[in-house]
Amino acid sequence: MEEAWANLYQRTTEHNTMRIDQIRTNEVSPETFQWLQAKYRAVDAMDAERYASFLAEDCVLRFANNPAAQGRSAILAGLRSFWGGITGLDHAFINVLGTDSCLAAEALIDYTRTDGRVVTLPCVTVIERNDEGQAAAVRIFMDTAPIFI
Repeated sequence: MEEAWANLYQRTTEHNTMRIDQIRTNEVSPETFQWLQAKYRAVDAMDAERYASFLAEDCVLRFANNPAAQGRSAILAGLRSFWGGITGLDHAFINVLGTDSCLAAEALIDYTRTDGRVVTLPCVTVIERNDEGQAAAVRIFMDTAPIFI
């Protein structure tokens, strides 16, 4: 029986190899971490104008399963619409991984609904930054349905 498992393991590992040749494992600098914190302080304050300063003019943002918003003004319009359905939010970061030009932030977000109930949801956001240090692309992975049900 042990021989059968050994043969199965050998066949599995021969055909299912994990590729890591393109992985990047650099750390985020303290300056980029401060930038990220300031960006999310603007989000948690629901301050669209302050948040806009972190976005490139041609930034593309995809929030959950919604169509991508292209350009700073479209992003701000979408955020204002979303924020209109809640009374507050607060990010608690768990992990920040990546490089200064591309990072992922894992967080638990407390959303305060219009009925006063707080819903805590997990989220991962991937941010690509341009040479000026502004967000050029933002991809937010989460399920927002519990906020509205």
